[in-house]
Amino acid sequence: MVNPYDKAHELAKSIKDSDEYIDLIKSTELVKKDDGLYKMVKNLFTLRTQIEIDALSGKEENKDKKADLKRLHDLVSAIPEGRKLIESHYRFQVLMGDIYKIIGEGINEGMEFFNFLQEKD
Repeated sequence: MVNPYDKAHELAKSIKDSDEYIDLIKSTELVKKDDGLYKMVKNLFTLRTQIEIDALSGKEENKDKKADLKRLHDLVSAIPEGRKLIESHYRFQVLMGDIYKIIGEGINEGMEFFNFLQEKD
């Protein structure tokens, strides 16, 4: 019988050894060398997360926050190290999304019972 914990550790190692993860780590280290860029990147990802949380919680779209996000994104993207971090973060997100999808599809049958949680009474 296969031990899922062993496979999870193998998966974690595979992710750590992936080009996407390695590029993300290298890009992060480059950005950390520039305090100004580091602060801009932190603000960019913090603002992006705030906008996503607001959307998920049903709050009305804040046009000022969206404009600030676009401005920060443009500023960070204009700097090669910032652009590389944004690109490597995106590629890593795609990798993780694909992995989550594969796992979800693999266990979907066993989870169908719990679909009642999404049904409206």
